[in-house]
Amino acid sequence: MMRITPILLGAVILAAVASLSACGLRGGLERPVPLWGNPPNEGPLDPRTIKEAEEKAKAEKEREAAEKAARDAAQTQPTVPMPNTPQ
Repeated sequence: MMRITPILLGAVILAAVASLSACGLRGGLERPVPLWGNPPNEGPLDPRTIKEAEEKAKAEKEREAAEKAARDAAQTQPTVPMPNTPQ
């Protein structure tokens, strides 16, 4: 019969504590994107909803920046006077 020595017992306890140490973590944990399938959207905190909102905001900013650049370019272009045409 094998005798459990204090070193072996300590190693078993250390392994148990190390393997269970992350069970109660809370905070900045995020649910990963599913590997397959398309699960239902879980509302405003769903990562897909958040990503879609960020992409829409980015596209809107880019569109506004392009409009502003076009407006600025149109205002800064020198206007050429029309030549007088004989009538």
